Amino acid sequence: MAADRIGSMDDRNQLQSPNQVTPLQPEFSHPDRPITQTSQPLLSYSVSMPQPQTHLLQLQLVVSNWDADYLDLQLPVWTPGSYLVREYAKHLQDFEAVDGSGGQLLWQKISKNHWRLETHGIDTIQVSYRIFGHDLTVRTNHIDGTHAYFNGAATFMYLPGHENQPIAVKINLPYDNWAIATALPEVAGQPNTFFAKDFDTLVDSPFEVGIHQRVEFNVLGKQHQFVVWGEGNPDLNQIIQDTAAVIEEEANIFGGGLPYDRYMFLLHLSASGYGGLEHKDCCSLNYPRFGFRKEKYLRFINLVAHEFFHTWNVKRLRPKELETFDYGQENYTPSLWFCEGVTSYYDQVIPLRAHIYDAKHFFKLIGDSITRFQTNPGRQVQSLRESSFDTWIKLYRPEPHTPNTQVSYYLKGELVAMLLDLMIRHKFQNQRSLDDVVQVMWEKFGRIEKGFSETELFAVIESVADQSIQYFLHQYLYSTSELDYNFYFEPFGLEVQHNSTQDYPPYLGINLDGANGGRLVKFVSANSPAHLAGISPGDELLAINGIRVSQDNLVDRLHDFKAGDEIELTLFRQDQLVDSRLVLDQPIADRYNLVHVPNPTNAQKHNLRSWLIG
Repeated sequence: MAADRIGSMDDRNQLQSPNQVTPLQPEFSHPDRPITQTSQPLLSYSVSMPQPQTHLLQLQLVVSNWDADYLDLQLPVWTPGSYLVREYAKHLQDFEAVDGSGGQLLWQKISKNHWRLETHGIDTIQVSYRIFGHDLTVRTNHIDGTHAYFNGAATFMYLPGHENQPIAVKINLPYDNWAIATALPEVAGQPNTFFAKDFDTLVDSPFEVGIHQRVEFNVLGKQHQFVVWGEGNPDLNQIIQDTAAVIEEEANIFGGGLPYDRYMFLLHLSASGYGGLEHKDCCSLNYPRFGFRKEKYLRFINLVAHEFFHTWNVKRLRPKELETFDYGQENYTPSLWFCEGVTSYYDQVIPLRAHIYDAKHFFKLIGDSITRFQTNPGRQVQSLRESSFDTWIKLYRPEPHTPNTQVSYYLKGELVAMLLDLMIRHKFQNQRSLDDVVQVMWEKFGRIEKGFSETELFAVIESVADQSIQYFLHQYLYSTSELDYNFYFEPFGLEVQHNSTQDYPPYLGINLDGANGGRLVKFVSANSPAHLAGISPGDELLAINGIRVSQDNLVDRLHDFKAGDEIELTLFRQDQLVDSRLVLDQPIADRYNLVHVPNPTNAQKHNLRSWLIG
């Protein structure tokens, strides 16, 4: 389980003048074989950050061996793994184009992310532009005086129709103490120059350039690295030991091997950020800098387990609709519940199997998930399949009404995956499980990187379950039926219980924003007393029955009443003072727990033990 720590900080980098931009020669070599001249264009990028404190990247693209009247260039509008049109072109500025002699080329912008150059009789084109990056997330760019982190989709243009052409990328360092970390291989004989076999690979290989710590370790005969930017309290030795255990457990699910030669974990320690983005041979992680103690550390391990599971599920095993990426628009699929929901289920299971935490903590995580789902009114409005398909316009675009109309395919997908696992395990006395579904999917589609259809996914599930799953799918994928947790938990000696409402105040149905005195209505639950009385997000709650109230004392104030009491709310709405009368409802549960049933049978105990050890 334990990993071998074999290295640390890497200072092997050549220098460039901070203000120097050297055009990259297009004649480059693959790390293992030379590139021969063909009729296809040769593409090379040069990336500089001469004044990184200004948050600007400077890019030069050299296209040679070109033979057409026009050259089209496009910047992606989204990045795989994050299903939202993010309009990366909004950060692009100072676009210019010249020929091989430095003569200006005519060009025009013909759509939000599409530039067209006139290139009749011109075989070498050099395009330059700058990208502003000051958004520290795993799917955007962040450049400052300590580093430049940039993602391919947010940075590099592509030539439509030539996405399969190889690309070289040279990084010009501004300072001698900056290092380069990327999953791309280096080009032989060309310092700080890296090779992408095609545009998909370039998009899939973020760069971390700057001041960072680098630690290498070996798992299952493959080299791995943690590259850490920022200051905080992580214990890298512990992280590497636990990450190695996660890697081994996940590899076991997919047949025991690792589908790469080397793998890199890019970790950004930020003030309060959180997130991860999977790539084929690496992942980016953003985590609070002082979030590595006790349960917060375990949450970090869940994040690692999630993104690393994507090494198989999503990056190589993915829906047919995502087999070939269209970077210019949305790529719709109904199967994100399997891509992300199943992965979310395993990101909780894997650390348990790896003995990083115990069953008590595992049950707490399940209770947390059930609580989040059951207290979300949107579960009664949007199905899991709809959530997968509509992610482009809903999941990543939250607004005050969102919880009333939407569910997350991560969250419900995780719970549905768990119920599916329990269903299969119970039928086959734990001799089959969701592991088998994942393994068959990997062998049939992932290992050869062939996209699967929804029908093919269902067929694999039915083959493993050895029964029709149409009822299961209708209830939990296509409809908004409530999840019948206890039906699936009972054979394992478990049940879901919600907390007693005895000590809870009567139900009003609003959440207040803690800012600005804690009086602004942030959310109104659908069909609650407040909703039916016309209370809306953005209203400012002043008083109940003439007595001032705020977030700090709202719960205490409601305890003065009981269900069925009529109260009067005084609010500002669009700066106008209004009064609204409503009748309070019965208290509702806001916490669900997974607990053992009294006096479990030997069969239940056996089933539970088998589930927990995998």
